[in-house]
Amino acid sequence: MPSFPASSFAYPGGEVGTDLKQAVEVALVAGPIIDPQVGKWVGRVEDRLAENLEAQYQRVFTLSYSAECPLYETAFSARHLFQQTQQQADIAGFYRAFGVTGHHERPDHLAAELEFGYLLALKEARARTNREHRLVCRDGQRSFLRAHLGRWAPLIAQRVVVVGAGTMYESAARLLLAFLAWEQGYLRLGRVELYRDEPMLIADEPGDLTCPLAESVVEGILDRIEEERRVAEV
Repeated sequence: MPSFPASSFAYPGGEVGTDLKQAVEVALVAGPIIDPQVGKWVGRVEDRLAENLEAQYQRVFTLSYSAECPLYETAFSARHLFQQTQQQADIAGFYRAFGVTGHHERPDHLAAELEFGYLLALKEARARTNREHRLVCRDGQRSFLRAHLGRWAPLIAQRVVVVGAGTMYESAARLLLAFLAWEQGYLRLGRVELYRDEPMLIADEPGDLTCPLAESVVEGILDRIEEERRVAEV
């Protein structure tokens, strides 16, 4: 199911538009099973798929960097370049810990983070006969939501609801809010501390994210995932 929100917030040109339509077909079946509100907003997104998605995207997010609706986590979480680079490296460390390398977007882009969430859910489903692998994927989802995606996705979704009123992206943002609420309950996350809703542009491109301590970053993330399991078992 998370593949649908991920497709919704990528630029809708080329194969992405096709991926979105295919994801909607799956979500129309899965959404109502997950939660009635999720199913409702999937249907609203489908109603607007025939419209010019690229024009709608540009209206809400622009072609470069939207000050009102920035699609990057560090716009909400970082206040200087060093902090932005650190947080980007932490996000990329989560990806590496689960075998994900390289992406056409910055690692803190909403579509990239949602796609990573989808990957973890898929890995968990495929590991149903391997309890240890299944728990690692579940704990990875908890840890990533608590440290990253869950701290800012509700903020950007609420902004898109306002700025994108009347577009497919309003419906997609409302769907994302409904899905996140369900996901946090399903994973028993409890309260997730949100960032301040005061986004700011630090740098369009944060520079080289390769880190000489990359392995230690991954090790630290794996330790946090293990701690997530200990907390969940209490």
